[in-house]
Amino acid sequence: MSNSTVIAVWPGEKSEEMEELSNGWGSGPVIWNDMAVRYLGMARNAYNWEIDKIWPLPKRKDIPEHNRAVLAMTYDNMIVMREDYSRAAKCIRLYLQDFPVDERYVNHWPRIAEIFEGNPDCAAIGLWLTSVCENPFAGEWNEEADQYDQPDWSKYWNVFEWLDCLGTDKDQSI
Repeated sequence: MSNSTVIAVWPGEKSEEMEELSNGWGSGPVIWNDMAVRYLGMARNAYNWEIDKIWPLPKRKDIPEHNRAVLAMTYDNMIVMREDYSRAAKCIRLYLQDFPVDERYVNHWPRIAEIFEGNPDCAAIGLWLTSVCENPFAGEWNEEADQYDQPDWSKYWNVFEWLDCLGTDKDQSI
């Protein structure tokens, strides 16, 4: 079974695994399903066949910002900067009010909110949603050095900076 991992990030320097959460279905898939059902009218778990329809949802202004922010937190190479930890936690808590945890299914978002609320001592936090793929914060494997190279830090983006720029002249696609 795959896991999801919360990653402590120091952009331009390093990243470290902060906490592993059992069962990767409790991170991204929870959010993708919720958003697909509510905002796209899909049947439960039908998002699997039409995942590309979910990716643009954070740009829709008719969706509450906290829901758009949590969805954006599931995207590759996203990070939440330390100055936004409380904002991230608040968005997750509001999201969980809109989409209460169904105890029949695994859901890591209450724990992820707690991690942000704890204000960990790192410059940023990223999420590695499933251990079935390479850690996106590890960089490329260097055969000669027998270790990972530094990641290309230019590929990482700040969730809240991006959300705050939507619809402005600073709007950038991810």
